[in-house]
Amino acid sequence: MILLVGLAIVFVLLGASLALPGVVLIGVVTVLVLLTMELWHRHGLDGVTYERDLGTGRAIWGDEVEVRLTAWNAKLLPLPRLTTDDLVEGGGLDVVELPLTRSDVAGVSILRSRWSLLWYERVTRHLHVRAVRRGVFELGPVRLEAADLFGREVAAQERPLPGTFTVLPRTVPVVTALPSRAPLGVRRATQSLFHDPALFAGVRPYQPGDAPRERHWRASARTGRPLTKRFEPSHERQVVIVLDVQTGPGPHWLPGVDETLIEVLAVAAASLARAIVGAGDACGFAAAIRAGAPRQVSYIAPRSGPQQAVRIAALVARIGLYVAAPYEQALAAVALRVPPGTTLVTVSSRPPTRYLATQRHLVRSGFVVQHVAVGPGAAAAVATLRRARIPAVIGHLEPDWRRADAFVTTG
Repeated sequence: MILLVGLAIVFVLLGASLALPGVVLIGVVTVLVLLTMELWHRHGLDGVTYERDLGTGRAIWGDEVEVRLTAWNAKLLPLPRLTTDDLVEGGGLDVVELPLTRSDVAGVSILRSRWSLLWYERVTRHLHVRAVRRGVFELGPVRLEAADLFGREVAAQERPLPGTFTVLPRTVPVVTALPSRAPLGVRRATQSLFHDPALFAGVRPYQPGDAPRERHWRASARTGRPLTKRFEPSHERQVVIVLDVQTGPGPHWLPGVDETLIEVLAVAAASLARAIVGAGDACGFAAAIRAGAPRQVSYIAPRSGPQQAVRIAALVARIGLYVAAPYEQALAAVALRVPPGTTLVTVSSRPPTRYLATQRHLVRSGFVVQHVAVGPGAAAAVATLRRARIPAVIGHLEPDWRRADAFVTTG
């Protein structure tokens, strides 16, 4: 750079001494260009801010979400070209305006944007992401590259800018042919050892062993005898969906995952969770996947309320092609977390050869097991389970998981 500047100055002096204005002009322009290139090299990315606003970090399969990208050049030196490369881990996203490009790292794509910014200029672009693939997509880091007027890179920098975008699985209504108000035909309890403190039903005479917090002090003072609050029994049923994320035969660590069956299982599990929660029951979920924790079986405790279905769907979104443990291990892990009497809805696309013994043990231990078989071998699996006296139904998504308008369970 110093040599080129010196040569340009020689051109200026030579042109001035020989009275050649053209040579002087060439020398002056060359000096200015070289000095500007040095400024871009040293300060090209100074005062440059890049922001990514997802608006929401979560979308449902089939939605279209707006993403705002903002580049701001907060300095006097303009930027002829700024390139931002946003890394997307998780297989990529479907961006309408800017198709993603492949990177050298497997499973990582690049969202590349090019900008031209004047001094103190701020530009915002509105992109749209189609949520057509279930999963969790990790965004960042972002690489910024500044180029001069000739397109040559003069400055580069990598910034963390982490972000997460989760596409929840598709959910559809659950339709069952079984004559019961409860999902999958499991009866609700009419009596309970527990009561709901929100369902106050009056007072009764005090009995030894009543908790002090349940005493009705005002009524006791008014009547002159000890009275205890009376509540309606709690009829909330605890249900845990235990999903078999393995689709192929053999040990769980063998390759050969059926991606279509994985999506069918994801839609089935998320739809069942929404139906169970919608029926007023407490629903939990378990699967042999690692979701940001070292545990081989990810678990969500049974709860009621609309947000519980969203929590379960967010965990279902993390199901990939890797199986962390055998299905029977997931069943055994759930049995250690919930009390006997809990309904375990087991969902699988495989024959019950390996996990049938575990299901029988759960039934003998006092759990209510209800199996949902999906996939090509569902009828044979149901027949095998019924011979073992385990209730089982077949789950259908017709014509496929993308276009089905209901998850139908038949006997």
